[in-house]
Amino acid sequence: MRFAVDTVDDSGNDRLYIGTPVDVIEDKLHLKLRDGEVKLDIRKIIDWFQIDLSESGERVELFRR
Repeated sequence: MRFAVDTVDDSGNDRLYIGTPVDVIEDKLHLKLRDGEVKLDIRKIIDWFQIDLSESGERVELFRR
C-alpha cells in the first residue's frame, strides 16, 4: 500500500513522496516509488498519511515494528 510522505530539507523546503515503504535501515526509510526508489532520513519526515487500505481493509503503520 502507498503512503504520502512529506519531508523537509536543510533549507526548509518540503517535498512530498508517494510510494510503498520497503524497510527502515540506519534511520533511513526505504520507499519504493513508481519510477524508482528513495531513502529518506526519518528525522526529516514531517508528516505522512496512508493512501491505500491494506488487503484486509485496515490501516497500517508507516514504520512497522
